Amino acid sequence: MTEQKKGPGSKLSRRAFIGRAGIGAGALAIGGAGAFARTVEAAPARSSFVSTDPQHFGRLFPGLDAFAPATQDVTKSLIALGAQGGPLDARDQLSAGPVALITDPALSLNNPDNPTHTAGTTFFGQFVDHGITFDTSSTLGSPTDPLTSPNGRTPSLDLDSVYGGGPTGTPMLYDVNHDPAKLLIDSGGLFEDLLRMADGTAIIPDPRNDEHMIIAGLQCAFILFHNRAVDDARASRATSSPDAFAVARRVTTWHYQWLVLHEFLPLIVGQHMVDHVMQHGRRFYTPGLGQAFMPVEFQGAACYRFGHSMVRPSYRANLKVTTETRSSASSSTPVRTASRRIRVTCVAASARPAASSGGRPSSTSATVR
Repeated sequence: MTEQKKGPGSKLSRRAFIGRAGIGAGALAIGGAGAFARTVEAAPARSSFVSTDPQHFGRLFPGLDAFAPATQDVTKSLIALGAQGGPLDARDQLSAGPVALITDPALSLNNPDNPTHTAGTTFFGQFVDHGITFDTSSTLGSPTDPLTSPNGRTPSLDLDSVYGGGPTGTPMLYDVNHDPAKLLIDSGGLFEDLLRMADGTAIIPDPRNDEHMIIAGLQCAFILFHNRAVDDARASRATSSPDAFAVARRVTTWHYQWLVLHEFLPLIVGQHMVDHVMQHGRRFYTPGLGQAFMPVEFQGAACYRFGHSMVRPSYRANLKVTTETRSSASSSTPVRTASRRIRVTCVAASARPAASSGGRPSSTSATVR
């Protein structure tokens, strides 16, 4: 897990922890869409059931009627549904503080942690989302035709949110002066950190992967994995930088895809569903080769938005490493160990879905020993 730098680069507030839209927009504006967002290389194709192409969102069910007319009454009802104290409010006892919200399950009787999910499951799902969807043109609350909305990510699990356009297309992501096969990574002092500009903005293909420290840590983890895979590729006789990069990217991507299929999806849809699809094929999303696209029903309307409801009211992260000297009869050896000092960031929003619906609840943090 990475440690965010102090000053402009420090992102430990609630707004940063759940969705720092400001920095995201800034990163995109600094370099332009072409500088950090990978250009989709697939040739335009026509879907058999809706007119679209890989560079744009599309519809999985183009003939499906709207759930309700877009009236002011419907809007008010939806706002009331997600409001504090409304039907979706889990009524966590936030006044108890961030530490107690982790250690005392009785404070969240209506909002228990999923017993089969670690805290990181939520954010791995967010990392997956950031690798397949990026809508940079639609405005919240304004009807938009998905067929005209560009998708800034490729609709496949290819880690373009890590690799960008490769060493040639996005050289600012790579160590072009010393080892162009490797991705650049920085240090926050004690932990690995993303490469940053002077104002703290991360230099990564997708600015959303610096929205909070957990997902920034995942980005760093994949960078480190790739760089180690480069070393392994060279040990296996991939001598040129292009060859080493290609082998390392393939190995890293395969491991990522394995994690999604065998670890993440069973936690979300169940092992039975995963096995059924793998054995019998897909039923509804059936584009041909080269016709893949991101359905708006998955991206924005319903399916993958459930992840917002998985966010817990409080998280704990170890942000300090100390060096101890352990003595024996023959020697004294310095050992780096994790201290007991932790920082807890509390998302002060009673209803998890409501917290992701545009509100700006306050946040608190505490350091305990």
